[in-house]
Order: sequence, then structure tokens, then C-alpha cells
Amino acid sequence: MRRRLGLRLGAACIGAVTALAACGGGSDEPSGGSATSSGDPTKLMIIAAEGGVGVGHPEMVAAVRAAARAVNERGGIKGHPVEIVHCNERNDPAAAKECAQQAVDENVLAVVSAVSTSGGIMPILEQAGIPAIGSAGIAVDQSELSSDVSFMISPLTFYPTVCPSLLRRAGASKIGLVGYDLAASDRLITMAQAGGRAAGTPLSPELRVPITSSDLTPTIAQLTRANADGAVLVVFDQAAYAVIGGGGGAGLRTCHAAGTLSEEYLDRLGPAADNLVVASVFPEFSQRGEFPELARMLSELDAEEAAGNTDARAEIRSSTSSTAAWLSVQIAEKVGNAVPGELTSRALLDQLRGTSGLDLGLIPPLDFTKPSAFPGVSRVFNTTMRGARWDSATHGWLPLGPETYEALSLLTRGAS
Repeated sequence: MRRRLGLRLGAACIGAVTALAACGGGSDEPSGGSATSSGDPTKLMIIAAEGGVGVGHPEMVAAVRAAARAVNERGGIKGHPVEIVHCNERNDPAAAKECAQQAVDENVLAVVSAVSTSGGIMPILEQAGIPAIGSAGIAVDQSELSSDVSFMISPLTFYPTVCPSLLRRAGASKIGLVGYDLAASDRLITMAQAGGRAAGTPLSPELRVPITSSDLTPTIAQLTRANADGAVLVVFDQAAYAVIGGGGGAGLRTCHAAGTLSEEYLDRLGPAADNLVVASVFPEFSQRGEFPELARMLSELDAEEAAGNTDARAEIRSSTSSTAAWLSVQIAEKVGNAVPGELTSRALLDQLRGTSGLDLGLIPPLDFTKPSAFPGVSRVFNTTMRGARWDSATHGWLPLGPETYEALSLLTRGAS
């Protein structure tokens, strides 16, 4: 089971298994074989743990390599063939900073996806003028959410705001909440409360549990006595699985964030997990017929696998993390090709800051000229989400419906 993207609760990161892989510095490999482009190579770096059982994001590294392979087949970025540098960090502040310094030392054009809870990466990139595209936003120092070199496209931090609307869409009429009794979780719970009001269903009951709780049976019983048929989950790992499994069999619908739950664990829960919905950012792989860019991504991953990269295989692809990593390279390519003059990291950064109407086909067009006005998340440029539901029969995710949900609008409406 590979590591899932964790979500930071305030200044703490709770839920994701911390990366245990040793920091291997990085590998510097051309992607796509013999490039058809001309000019000196340009480098893109991905910072993500990889290697070892139960840790890492090999599917993200593979997605970045697959995207770079296709970029090179199209002629590179402004005629420069792309090389991928992967820095393997171990969720350690020193290792994370070493990765950022490696990006500076190797003169990379951009960091495309950074998955690190440690923090310390953005200040180093800022000083060097290196843009960070598509970071996960889970760093404990919150810098990815606020640094002016950061361009985030995944609004998973807003998932509690969207969950009440998704639960309503799934058929729930009375929605509660299960969260930790920690001050660090207040921000996510406040988002859920606003989302409930925006959906016309104020959350009740709101239950808090100790982070050390292993038995959630009393909590599920409280939800049942309150006649709640839906619950927003602001708990992670085993606590989340306990509520999903224990409540699902009784008809309790639950909602969480896509990319944070193990499909292996959900499979173990059987049909009880069919009452789970998640707030997602990108379309599900089953929707490739509706989204040409999704079909292109999967085709590029197939090509990467055929070239011998087993980390690109279908079994470990994720509609959350694989898509985010692949899209990060698309942004670097599209915006990089529009850079006037010499292609450098600072020139790319300037071009990104002036880019609007960037259509990637899988999310609404991006406008990097207008940071978010919501405090603390100014660098999240996409706040549109959609819903997916777990299907035990197919052992995967299916779209909940065609609707999309603008998280920032829901949050603003619910807060007023």
C-alpha cells in the first residue's frame, strides 16, 4: 500500500503515514528516449518520497516522466528537451531543504509537484526564483499555500466545505460531523460548518473524539441516535475507516477527501464502504470518454509503462495524485512555450504570474494573475471540486454525478 496524500490540520499534519524512505538525493534522467527537440536540455524536478513498502508516490514520479516523454515527442519546451530530476525526501526538514537546494544547484526550470509535510522548500525556491507548480499544499509551514512562487491546482484543503453538498447529492438529509478534539482541527471543522449552512443542512451533531481513539462504536451510536444519515469526516487513517465501515453497514453516508484513503482498506470493508463519497479535484479514470485530456494522460502513462517504467502501471495510478503530477508538467510546457526570449526559471515565473485563461481540459481555466482572497490559501488557484463514490463491485471510484462545486463560493456563502 503506497502512502496517501495527507491533509494538514492547522499547523499540524495528521493522518498521512510519514515517509520513511531514505533521501537518495535525486536521479537525473532524460525522459522520452531520444528527444526530437533541439537545444540544451531543461530540467523539471519532482520532490516526493519513493522506495520502500508502504511509503512514497511512485505513481506521481511516473506521471511526471510520462508527461515529459510526450513533451519531448512534441519538441520539448521552446525547443529544449526535458529531463526529469527526482529528489526522494523522507519527510524530514533537512532532507526537504536539501531537495530544494538541489533544485537551485541543478538550475531546474521548475519544481513540478512537491509532496512534503516538512516545509522549508518554498523559501529556498523563492530566493532562486524557481516556480513550484502543483505542490500538494501539506507542508507544515503552510508556505505552499502562500508563497508567491507557488501555483497550486488542487484545493483538497477545502474538502470539508464541499462534503455537505456531496452528502446531500448522495441522498443524506441530516448530516453530522466527526472530528478530532484538537485545536489544530478547528479550521477544517469551521469549513465543514460553513459548507453545511451553504448546503441548507447545518451540521448536527458535531462530535469530537480524541486522536488516540481506536473504538468509534460510541460515536457511530451517537450519530444514529441523532438520526443522522450522513457525516463529514475530519478524522484520518484508522478512525476514518472505523466510521466508514461501522456506519456504512447501518446506512450512514460518509464524506472524506479523495486521495487520503487506501483502496486496499476500503476493499476490506466490503459493501459497507459503498456509502462513502469523496470530494475530488479531477475526473475519475472511468470518465476518459468524456475528457479528451484524461484519455491523453492515460495514453501517455501507457506509453511510459510500455517503455519499461513499471511505476506507470494501471494498478497504482491515482486519479488524484497521478493527475495532479501530470497536469503540473502540462502547465510548465504551455506557459514555458509562451515565455518571450530565453527560457529560464525566472522568465517562467514571470510568465506564470501573468497567465490567465489557461485551459488544461480537466479543471476550469486557471488565472494566475488573481491569487485567492481567502486568508491563508492565496496560492490555490483552482477551488472547483467534484464528487466520487466508492463502488465495491468494481473496487474503485465512480463519479457521483456531473455536478461541480465551487468550494470558495460555498465557503463564502456559508460564512455570511
